Amino acid sequence: MSYQIYYDRAFIRIGSKFIPLVNSGSNNCFEHGPTGRYRCEKYWSVLNWKHRGRFIFTETEIREIARDYDLYNQESGTMHKSRNRVFESGEMERWIIGGMKNAYTIEEYVSFGNSFSVLDYSPDKTKDWTNHPFTRADELQNILDGFVDSESLEINMADNRHVYRPKFFRAPQKKLNTDELSEYYVLRGETGGAAIYFAGLNRKGGFKYYGERQHVFAKPFLTEKDAQQYLKKYSDRLGGKYGFSPMRVSA
Repeated sequence: MSYQIYYDRAFIRIGSKFIPLVNSGSNNCFEHGPTGRYRCEKYWSVLNWKHRGRFIFTETEIREIARDYDLYNQESGTMHKSRNRVFESGEMERWIIGGMKNAYTIEEYVSFGNSFSVLDYSPDKTKDWTNHPFTRADELQNILDGFVDSESLEINMADNRHVYRPKFFRAPQKKLNTDELSEYYVLRGETGGAAIYFAGLNRKGGFKYYGERQHVFAKPFLTEKDAQQYLKKYSDRLGGKYGFSPMRVSA
């Protein structure tokens, strides 16, 4: 069965609007890599299935596009997030909408090392197709204005497999020193009729805890709200039979 694999997003922000650019490829198509070995095909294209010839959309329109793609995928099962793994109901919609959160302007993408062009594939012969490079939003608009009636256009990146983004480094969190606090919160639960106190998550998908009267060794939270937010974030691991909830500890 042939299906499309969606590898990455590189949404472009133009004012308050977006170009929903994605990287995808057919599971049945391959290309020669730099070493001469075959690898799966990948290419950039705009999610404009129902809007051929259009590239720039409002946030509301992006949400409608996301819904259309998700509904079609629920019927066809032809949109995958990896080889042999289909987008489940609602996942494709969320994936597309999420692209707006990490969008950059054309100028920003270019500053990161990316190169863009508009491909005109209207000629019958591939050798006659032409690329029209752009580095700014106004250059892109001028190119699109020159092909206003054409539906045989696509937006490309020079690197058909990758997009370059800035690297962000997260500063290490400072450990909360409970000796300096008049009060703080821990997560208290219960197992076998005895109290337990959450100590931390582990790499195997579970968590560590201390037994009754050992709350001083538990993971501390500055406020009850912080503890509640942590519980919500990791509800899949901390919810259920243990009944964890915030408990105030006074110094």
